[in-house]
Amino acid sequence: MNELIIPLLIVIFGIISLEIGMAAPILEIIAGLVGVNIFQLSDVSWMDFIANFGILGLMFFAGLEVDKDILRKNAGKGAILGLTSYLIPFTTTLLASFVLLSCDLKTAALIGISLSTTSVALVYPVLKDLKLLSSEIGQTIFTGSVLVDVLSMVSLTMIFGSITYWTIIFLILTILFMYHAPKIGRLLFKRYKGNLAEIELKFLFLILISLMFFSSRVGVEEAILAFILGFLFSEILEKHEEIAEKLRGVVFGFMSPIFFFRAGSLMKLSGMRIYVVILMVVFLSIAFIAKYLSARLAFSRLAPEWKEWSKLAGAIFNFRLTFGLISAIFGLQHGILTNEIYTAIVGTVITTSLISSVIIKMMEKTQTNKQNTLKRARGDSNPRPPA
Repeated sequence: MNELIIPLLIVIFGIISLEIGMAAPILEIIAGLVGVNIFQLSDVSWMDFIANFGILGLMFFAGLEVDKDILRKNAGKGAILGLTSYLIPFTTTLLASFVLLSCDLKTAALIGISLSTTSVALVYPVLKDLKLLSSEIGQTIFTGSVLVDVLSMVSLTMIFGSITYWTIIFLILTILFMYHAPKIGRLLFKRYKGNLAEIELKFLFLILISLMFFSSRVGVEEAILAFILGFLFSEILEKHEEIAEKLRGVVFGFMSPIFFFRAGSLMKLSGMRIYVVILMVVFLSIAFIAKYLSARLAFSRLAPEWKEWSKLAGAIFNFRLTFGLISAIFGLQHGILTNEIYTAIVGTVITTSLISSVIIKMMEKTQTNKQNTLKRARGDSNPRPPA
């Protein structure tokens, strides 16, 4: 029965997203919430693998769509935005957890990491939906969000990880694999172009799945590896657009919706006791305000003409999902976080993403109304930032 309910909910909420004009990933997260809390969906064996593949495919496409020229031009701005919007929320959340919860420094640090990240997996489709991804503003926001994810990963590795000789060996193997994969792909795509066996597509599936193997051995988030690999493959797939379109259909039509559905299904409302709710409200308030103000402040200082877009940047950087969940699960599995703190973190991660989506939708609607009023008044058709 679960095998039928999951795709049914994804389709229904996908239609709702189109009707109300909200990003599909957010509605897919809500579909997961509905599935686990109303339909009592139990663990589905195939969902974890497909969800993992979904985030890999999504991040691969994110790497494909990075404009190298704009990236070079705005790399410094993206770095300032990323550093500010990670370090300020991390420090604020860590200190608040240490003081208010009286927990040890490692627990406070893990709470800080989990609640300070920005999910590239959500930033990418939202920027694409807003038609900002190819602009300087969009690329700067996207670059900053990637850096936040990298800083989250580095923080987790430095504080809790252990580096061995095997880690170094597998890191070297990972670098060699990612360096040579595009070269092999170039040869295969040229030789087997247009074949019915879809060798090119199978090769892309192979290298994406291989990232799961390398990721677990070098302690680097597989989503980051997929992003880098997409960036390396971008030049090749520009000449083979039909391959990219085939992969896009599989990823966006099937794999990534399962990932977002699974993310929503992690928040079980039955475990939300009073203490957990209070904890979640505290986390939500501190994490959301710290991230919003830090991202908005940094973004408004990058360029005078970008100041009007700072509200949008503040909302977008509050998209927490992928690495926030990964950090929380790591803490629970290693006994660093209690079940109550873990549930509160997961609830905060998902809720901030939902709140941010609603804010962005309201800003977009307000700006559309303003533009329509201006058009009627003076025929002005130039796009303006969300209010």
